[in-house]
Amino acid sequence: MIVLDASGSMWGQIDGKPKLQIARETLATVLADTPAGTELGLVAYGHRSKGDCRDIELVIRPGAGTAPAINDAVAKMKFLGMTPLSDAVTAAARELRHTERRATVVLVTDGLETCKADPCAVAKALEESGVDFTAHVVGFGLSAEEGKQVACLAENTGGRYFAANDASSLAAAIARTVVDAPPAAPSPPAGLDAPDSVPMSSRFSVGWTGPGDRYDDVQVFDPAGRGGLGVVLDSQRVRTDAGFGEKKVTVVAPAVPGDYQLRYYHGELRRVIAARALDVVATDVALSAPDEVAIASRITVGWTGPGARYDDVQVFDPAARGGQGQVLDSQRVATDPGAAQRQVTVVAPAVPGDYQLRYYNGDNREVLVTRPLRVVAAEVSLDAPASAPMASRITVGWAGPGARFDEVQLFDPAAKGGDGRVVDNQRVATDKGAAQKQATVVAPAVPGQYQLRYYNGDNRTVLATRPITVTAIDVSLQAPDRVPVDSLITVRWTGPGAPFDNIEIHDPAARNGEGQLVVNRRVTTDPGFARREATLRTPKAAGTYQLRYYNGDNRAVLATRPLIVE
Repeated sequence: MIVLDASGSMWGQIDGKPKLQIARETLATVLADTPAGTELGLVAYGHRSKGDCRDIELVIRPGAGTAPAINDAVAKMKFLGMTPLSDAVTAAARELRHTERRATVVLVTDGLETCKADPCAVAKALEESGVDFTAHVVGFGLSAEEGKQVACLAENTGGRYFAANDASSLAAAIARTVVDAPPAAPSPPAGLDAPDSVPMSSRFSVGWTGPGDRYDDVQVFDPAGRGGLGVVLDSQRVRTDAGFGEKKVTVVAPAVPGDYQLRYYHGELRRVIAARALDVVATDVALSAPDEVAIASRITVGWTGPGARYDDVQVFDPAARGGQGQVLDSQRVATDPGAAQRQVTVVAPAVPGDYQLRYYNGDNREVLVTRPLRVVAAEVSLDAPASAPMASRITVGWAGPGARFDEVQLFDPAAKGGDGRVVDNQRVATDKGAAQKQATVVAPAVPGQYQLRYYNGDNRTVLATRPITVTAIDVSLQAPDRVPVDSLITVRWTGPGAPFDNIEIHDPAARNGEGQLVVNRRVTTDPGFARREATLRTPKAAGTYQLRYYNGDNRAVLATRPLIVE
């Protein structure tokens, strides 16, 4: 098929002669030498109206003996309008039924695309969808830089680009593409063996015979895609498939029922060398779940569907991101512990509202079914004292989802310049008080205003808060000011007495002033705990040390006093 540029720019001159006249005369000369039986057709653009990107016409249908009709049509043609060369090449490909048989298009143009299309992308799409599609491009009067912008039409389809700047070079270029075009290399034998019909979105095995070269693919093809250009929906390279030794590949059926094709694509020849029809049939895809659930609860969803390795059940918020929607939670059906029962567990959002459950087919990136899900408010609360001593342990009662990642947190809202910081946290499901819906957290070592928070880990959301005041307590140490080296001393203490609290002897001069712990004694395991006493052995080296009360929960020193060892 010849695609002729009949836009207004063809009135431009070369050596004082309009390019349109050169094109007419050159085509007449070349076509006169066309071998009998050569099937030729003509598509033109820009020849009927100005400024119209839809001005594309099939002037002469392809057939043998059409050269005189083509010459007559070109001789009478007006040269007026725009340059929709990409759409013109696409129209020519469709007329040649490029998805079913070998097709060659020869574009003769003196200009670049002017109708907001991408010739390079169009060429790639035609190459992918065509059985054996080739486009040659003759750039008539184009500069080297302009030529590069249309040459991709040829390069992306296995064709050639010819630069023509006068009548003789134009004649030579057209002759080489129309008259002297070499016959296609014979296709190697190939075949495909597969079911006549398969369920939508299913993975199925295809047997093949053929060269098995390194760039050969078995493709699932939709001939109706891209407005009739056709589109490859799935492709598997034969050599990299696990079934290569048995001459089998696994491909994925489309998510939409209909008539498709299986194709053996030869990579080196850039040609489809075998094809067979494939009927994709509808299957039952469904979700079963409660119509209404509580915020942040875990939901068991029953499903019917392909069950493919990348399929998910999703919780979706259709109102998120300005109406674009957002997946809030998802669970892969094949890896969920309930896979054998065709069940998955997902987490409800933390905000009441109307949501969707969706069955998402990962292979096709398609949602196969949805069902509405209403999320309603539920009680979430915390029960604790209004105040607690610093560094003390606080038992907090809670009501809420009780999910595996939920926590009771103690939060400092003033930390990090007002961003706040979690000071302590306890997972509700693993706390010793889980059965009583209680969790134990540790108050900070610094008095002040804090918050208790119920944090839902699945949604990473705080569901409830309550204030708590942390109050100061007396923390002190009593011991002799001076003690002998390597001797036992009894230290009386006042403080939280928490399970990880220690009385320490610390050397502040050690490690170049960084300090070093020399001796420590856990207060709760010392025999004198009931009397609030701890017994320690002094260092063997004389010097000035510190006695310290160390709170293990907060990793903070709450009190110090000097100790001279001599």
